[in-house]
Amino acid sequence: MDKTYQTLVIGAGINGLATSYHLSKLGVKNIGLIERFDHGHNRGSSHGQSRITRSAYINEHYVRLMQIAHQEAWPQLEKDANTQLIYPTSGCFFGPPGGKYTSYEKAVTSVGVDVEPLTPQEARKRFPAFRFEGAAGALHDRTAGLVAASKTIQSLAQIIEQSHIDIHTHTEVLEIDPAQTPIKITTNKDTFFAEHLIVTAGPWVANLIPQIKTRVSVARQTVAYFKLSGPPEQYQVGTFPVWGYLLNKGDVGYYGLPEFGREGIKLAHHVITPEGDDPDDIPTETPEDAIEGLRQFIKEQFTAPIERFVDWETCLYTNTSNEDFIIDHHPDNPNIVIGAGFSGHGFKFGPLTGRILAELSLNGKSSLPEFENAKHLFSFQKP
Repeated sequence: MDKTYQTLVIGAGINGLATSYHLSKLGVKNIGLIERFDHGHNRGSSHGQSRITRSAYINEHYVRLMQIAHQEAWPQLEKDANTQLIYPTSGCFFGPPGGKYTSYEKAVTSVGVDVEPLTPQEARKRFPAFRFEGAAGALHDRTAGLVAASKTIQSLAQIIEQSHIDIHTHTEVLEIDPAQTPIKITTNKDTFFAEHLIVTAGPWVANLIPQIKTRVSVARQTVAYFKLSGPPEQYQVGTFPVWGYLLNKGDVGYYGLPEFGREGIKLAHHVITPEGDDPDDIPTETPEDAIEGLRQFIKEQFTAPIERFVDWETCLYTNTSNEDFIIDHHPDNPNIVIGAGFSGHGFKFGPLTGRILAELSLNGKSSLPEFENAKHLFSFQKP
């Protein structure tokens, strides 16, 4: 059966759900949401128990947007969901001389957020879990925290279901015709039409928007969970930090989080170099080389030895070459808005980027000066 919507959203990860949530808050009545799999599936980029939130960023525009996310967007979502989604815990971000660490320090200093630069000696006292081997210094981000990711997805899904948004799960979009008015969306089940379309399809975005293929690449990340020796309470939220090891652009960095929702601290590579992984391939064998690389990092940078390896999972990054998001109108049809290329650091922005995408679709621009002043970063046409 054909169905026409005022606004249709493709993709129900963090950005698609948050966009639908904001469309409803903005008063849009006839909203549809298409999801290829089901809410909370583990095939893309929005699954898992936890994510990092922080103010420490390399670019002051992101720092300013994170201020709004922390002060307005997440508190409003927590209020609407009637549950806690952000769990405060210190952030610790460090790296060798000449890497991203120095740029992070400059950006947070220029904006004036509650992030304190530390010498390696000071950092060892503040964060005794780390050796800070070869580090130029560290940033103590007091605005940081752990995002309850799975809980966030569940909360947004419940909110939009209560908002009477039409949700079409297990529905694969085969083609978008941007030249037709209204826009025609062909799926494996039905044909949909939309006056306005918002595409937040994660690693599948290039299949739907061919013009974006040169801008994004998909890289599968290995995420592992380790039990470290010592009292369990020292690895919990509020005691153990969210952290990142910052190398040069294009190099493999590392990040991690406290134990939350499952056994073991979370540890992963941050791979942004073009990998060209197929999002439809599902790994079946344990990635021993990647896990061994994480073991070696723990041995080099952590003070406590590994007690045992717990488990692993994968997550897909949809990367741009510069790690900037794409949040813009389709070059051939201004009634299509695209949110893509969140490059492994977009979840913390979800409630805010959802608002921006909804406003771009409804009004042609965002109501946030902090975004409008940074639109050049998020342009579809940016090389």
